[in-house]
Amino acid sequence: MPPEAPDSWVELVQLEDLSRSTLRDPARARRFGPSRSRRIAVRLLLLVVLPTALTTTYFGFLAADRFVSEATFVVRQPGMPNRLGAQVISTEESPKAASGEDSYAIHDYILSRDAMQLVIDKADLKAALRDGGQDWFWRFPSFLGPDSDEALFRRYQSMVSVEFESSTGLTVLRAQGFRPEAAQRLAQVLMQGAEALLNRLNARSRRDALQIAQEEVEQTRLTATAADARVTAFRNRTGMADPLAQARQVLETIGALTMDKVATATQLDIALQSAPNSPQIAPLRSRVRALQVQIDEEKASLAGKDATFTRYLEEFERLSLQREFAQKTYLAALAGSRSAEMDSRRQQSYLEPVVLPDRPDRAAYPWRKTWIGSVFLCGLLLFFTTLPAKVRPMRQFGREV
Repeated sequence: MPPEAPDSWVELVQLEDLSRSTLRDPARARRFGPSRSRRIAVRLLLLVVLPTALTTTYFGFLAADRFVSEATFVVRQPGMPNRLGAQVISTEESPKAASGEDSYAIHDYILSRDAMQLVIDKADLKAALRDGGQDWFWRFPSFLGPDSDEALFRRYQSMVSVEFESSTGLTVLRAQGFRPEAAQRLAQVLMQGAEALLNRLNARSRRDALQIAQEEVEQTRLTATAADARVTAFRNRTGMADPLAQARQVLETIGALTMDKVATATQLDIALQSAPNSPQIAPLRSRVRALQVQIDEEKASLAGKDATFTRYLEEFERLSLQREFAQKTYLAALAGSRSAEMDSRRQQSYLEPVVLPDRPDRAAYPWRKTWIGSVFLCGLLLFFTTLPAKVRPMRQFGREV
């Protein structure tokens, strides 16, 4: 059977364009077109128009201007080198480390309730917060939150910030206010409070140092007095004012007698060799014997009966050493007390302003254009992200077909 032409194998049939027919169908277009447009319009209204309008209303008519007064200071100590801008790494305790501890203490104090109470008393914090007008989020009190001390403290912490840079020792204080003079006054009062805190810490440190030095002086004085009393009791008991001096005198006597004996014995030897029958030999021998007897008596007095003098000498040396040590300790405590007294007259830490609180001439907050633009762009992004790829009418049409 001869092969047939390819056109005879497949029959091409033209199908109807269903999508075009749907669009041409007026009834179907009326049924699905407006519904889709309404959903898109509602989504655009909820995600873009309404949030942008609310944000514009708040930042355009309700949000109050907030001014920022900035101050910079450093906590220094006498003799502390000026190393601002240079990081110093040291493993030993130094005045810089001590000033760092004071800076951290100031940081905690500025953000504490004590500092808030100081600002309330000297800068009328509550009146300054009422200047926020209709700004519900920043004025105090506001109907969005309770009128309580805890709420006031949270609002105070949101208006004040402090940063300490350990590498340079600088502390930056920023205070916000609805008026420029209010922000400046707030920063000034906080710096005064920080300086007063340093003065209190210095006073307490000086008071503790003086108290410890005085206690040390009193304790060493009692120890020296007790040591001196033991020496006096020893003298009264033994009848010896200074056994060491007495022993030195006896030793000096023994030494002199020994030298005299050696000289006499030398003369005796010379006489025996040169003139054995000389009448001087007998007196020289008697003198040598007498000197030896005297030396033995001095040695016996030095040792004492039953070696009592030796025990007295040992006891007196021990008591004398204790008394000398107690006296030196007492003198060192007196010197330390005088040094502590001199240090107490010198200020240990002080607050040195680097930049005084300024009066701003332009509001730093709020960022109106930034917030409005951000809300608008986020709404547009969310709108296009949530826009479905296939609308509901097409899915229904597919099911009908």
